[in-house]
Amino acid sequence: MTLTLIPDYDLSKHTWLGVGGRADQFAEVENQDDLISFLKNSKSPITVLGAGSNVLIRDGGIEGVVLKLGKGFQKVTVQGDKMMVGAGAKLMDIARVACEAGLTGLEFMEGIPGTLGGGLSSNAGAFGGKLSDLLEEVFFTDFRGNTKTISDFSDWDYRYSPWAQKGIFLGAILQATGKETTDKIKALMDEYHAKRMATQPKGVRTAGSTFKNPSNTSAGFLLEKCGLKGYKKGKAELSAKHANFLVNNGATATELENFVEELRIIVSQKEGIQLEWEVQCLGRK
Repeated sequence: MTLTLIPDYDLSKHTWLGVGGRADQFAEVENQDDLISFLKNSKSPITVLGAGSNVLIRDGGIEGVVLKLGKGFQKVTVQGDKMMVGAGAKLMDIARVACEAGLTGLEFMEGIPGTLGGGLSSNAGAFGGKLSDLLEEVFFTDFRGNTKTISDFSDWDYRYSPWAQKGIFLGAILQATGKETTDKIKALMDEYHAKRMATQPKGVRTAGSTFKNPSNTSAGFLLEKCGLKGYKKGKAELSAKHANFLVNNGATATELENFVEELRIIVSQKEGIQLEWEVQCLGRK
């Protein structure tokens, strides 16, 4: 099957921040065979867009082809204490399937809004857990369609995957840490959900944590210490509920990026710490 490429495609509707330019071309890929076939025959730069929850697409748009993984990549199946998961599956859905199967260790995914593919790119985590703790195998292709199975995760770290810029994650086998009753697993997930509701902004355009946490402290603590919690400039602001959450009230991507860079400068000048973006900036300025 040949992908249907849509030219000059508006990407803003696929991001939680609701901003960004256009893709030169865009397509949704329904299955792995279609993806590999396309990659083997394409000479264009390739960008894969997951749930759009932790990205800032610049106003200049994205060069080449932007791909979004379709239903064929969203399957989640359980075999004993392992889970076979497609890269397009939502992390929250993975946690809920694990709960129904009585599998533990995946509760931290409750409330993380991204997909497995996006989570693998950043080694997503929360509440002391991270994806690399659960990985048995990861299925991957480079941008030319050469597939590979990854089984060594020793060099994966906090918000870091060494494969993130080298190609496209196809899926993974996750190993649960144990088994427990569904009621106990759900109780822990409910606890995590309640903590998120109490500390994070809801009902606004945000991309989750803006900065990675430096060693031995948190980005939110540093931002609040610098008097930046609730700080606004134009239509960009830092949440008054959680200082590490960027909120878009109608700003452009350029305005948001400049706002975040201003925050980095202020923290550097006041605390001597260079905050690093957790939100991924994509595309042309």
